[in-house]
Amino acid sequence: MKLFAHRGVMAHYPENTMAAFRAAIVAGADGIETDVHMTRDGELVLIHDESLERTTDGRGRVVDLTIAELRTANAAVHFEGSEPVPTLEEFLALVMPTGLCVNLELKTDIEHYPGIEERLVEVVERTDFPANRLVISSFNHDTLRRLRKLSTDYELAALSSRRIADPVAYLKQLDASAFHPSVRALTDDEIATLVEAGVKVRPYTVKTLDQLTRFQKLGVDALFVNDIEWARTHLAL
Repeated sequence: MKLFAHRGVMAHYPENTMAAFRAAIVAGADGIETDVHMTRDGELVLIHDESLERTTDGRGRVVDLTIAELRTANAAVHFEGSEPVPTLEEFLALVMPTGLCVNLELKTDIEHYPGIEERLVEVVERTDFPANRLVISSFNHDTLRRLRKLSTDYELAALSSRRIADPVAYLKQLDASAFHPSVRALTDDEIATLVEAGVKVRPYTVKTLDQLTRFQKLGVDALFVNDIEWARTHLAL
């Protein structure tokens, strides 16, 4: 079972920063998950929220800011030091030589960012990041449909905080091979059905030993965790 660093090692580093991503690599993560938004001038940047206030000392919505304006904010405001909000290109360049998998969550469920899917494909192709190491997920499943029309190269994953009726058939309709449910969204039987059907199930966000043990027994593909070293230690027990 693989472990994906949720927004990097956000338990100990500022989330969605290069420091958190570097820590995930050092800790031996199998993959790194991060959140993708688009600035007013079309730059893809990595930050969880639609606005800057919670995780930075900046103000305003990402969609209303240029990359130059956004880069004046400190994304490590709750930690020591200073970290800019990273661009997708910077992140892919960091991960490229490691062999790690990357999960890019397109945050289009609140702000739709028209054209973000085309921009994502453009950046991935320009950086030559290997398609077989890339997973693209979203709570907005129309985003996944648009991406599939643009490219058949990428693994698509449907994010959901709730049950989906007949998820195997639904994922087939999306042409998605993975399902990323909340840790509380599905019963053991529902997860087992998905796993048996060959769906890559990756629950988010696992924070307790009971959750680690439960999903390991169910044979899911991977878990999203905030602390890779903690998860590795407890899985080894």
